[in-house]
Amino acid sequence: MTTNTNTFVRPLQLDSSDVLHALYNRPPRELSAHGIRYERLRQLFKTRFPESDPKFIVRAPGRVNLIGEHTDYNGYPVLPMALDRDILFTAAPSNGTTVDLINENPQFERRSFNATFPVAPFERGDWGNYVKAAVHGLLEAGLVSKSKAVGFHAAVGGTIPESAGLSSSSAMVVAAALAFLAANGVECDRNALADILARAERYVGSEGGGMDQAVSLLAEAGHALRIDFFPLRTELVPLRQELTFIVCNSLIRAPKSESVRYAYNRRVVECRLATALLSRAVTQRTGRTVKAERLSDLSSAQLGPAYPELGETARHAIGERPLSLSAVAELLAMTPRQVQREYCMQRDGTPLPEPPDGFRIWNRYRHIVTEAARVGLTVKALKSGDNTEVGRLMNQSHASCRDDYEISCPELDTLVSLGLENGALGARLTGAGFGGCTVHAVPTETVAEFLKKMDVSYYKGYVKREQARPFSSFNNLNDVMFSCHAASGADFWPVGEG
Repeated sequence: MTTNTNTFVRPLQLDSSDVLHALYNRPPRELSAHGIRYERLRQLFKTRFPESDPKFIVRAPGRVNLIGEHTDYNGYPVLPMALDRDILFTAAPSNGTTVDLINENPQFERRSFNATFPVAPFERGDWGNYVKAAVHGLLEAGLVSKSKAVGFHAAVGGTIPESAGLSSSSAMVVAAALAFLAANGVECDRNALADILARAERYVGSEGGGMDQAVSLLAEAGHALRIDFFPLRTELVPLRQELTFIVCNSLIRAPKSESVRYAYNRRVVECRLATALLSRAVTQRTGRTVKAERLSDLSSAQLGPAYPELGETARHAIGERPLSLSAVAELLAMTPRQVQREYCMQRDGTPLPEPPDGFRIWNRYRHIVTEAARVGLTVKALKSGDNTEVGRLMNQSHASCRDDYEISCPELDTLVSLGLENGALGARLTGAGFGGCTVHAVPTETVAEFLKKMDVSYYKGYVKREQARPFSSFNNLNDVMFSCHAASGADFWPVGEG
């Protein structure tokens, strides 16, 4: 099934519990908090922008990725679901190009800029850059006229844990994009918008894929979403009630800091190098020129049966040891400078510095191709109700993320181990890694017991014992450990006066 909705405008009335249920996939008794949030933001808008009334509301959900980590930018599939935690904008068009933002969280200061192309960024790490990324990307793509762009005023709020690997940043980009489109009276195909926003988010400096934007826009309640790329295709995967996915926050923040940005971009570069080395090897072995932009272009499905067994070809082409820049250059019959210019450039136009321990190209390749296979197998297991198999595949995924892609940390590993001890069928880190969250597949009938055990063993146990670690604080346990309920994708709707 392919999701392809051409308009965001929906005749929604927020005082209807049926509408909130459709958005959040929760029973009426759990929806009052969402209604209160919407009204609180409306009142904040009227207080801070007294010259106008809010004209529309935008909502963009976060996501939890069930399996398929770092596969998206390599052209392989992913399997996320949208969360019932989201970013909200209560907004109205401005009288000119000004974009003016008030965040209900006081730690995020007011931000204002002009929607004129090109949009210069704030300092790196500033929350306003995610709004700028959306505005800059839509102007660059021509969806909004560079000469006639209208800005917007917005009161912004969110319930997605920050720096937790649950896509709060991409949800902000999606929400900002919908607000900018609404202010300019522009409608856009959701699939096309997902592609545009995947590119737009690179404005903040990370070389990511398109999963986060696609699931935030295209998800449907009660379903996970298998997403394939280049071109973007989606398949709704029903989630059965007998299995619940639970998120546990490690309390180790996964910010897009310089060190984490380097680690993330390093893996993107290592995958490019794997693509180049394998392309050359296949060409040499077959006598047929093979040009590939990403690893999925070198899959058996793309190349066909006439090509050699790719795993062994990759092993011989790459080797299992880390490679220096000069070693990679020799294998590609290039100079080191040529390799840097062709494969190692970052978003800011500088080459990625050579890792002191060498490029771990084989490990990255092995993770990507095995993780891609696990996505397909997990979809099959979910459809057939084989929850044990779902858990087994999640466990394999975590081991690969930890050992081959090297994006785990002691806290994530501890959460996975404790989750399995406390009754989860499977567990894995979720998101880009280096901190953030784990996701656990738990039989629904044992969820309450599982949550109690995890509270005792991790939050009241491990965290208190390891006080030297840089744990984030929290006030409400439900903010850091919660059951996932597959929500619908992003929405935009007009609101009345009042």
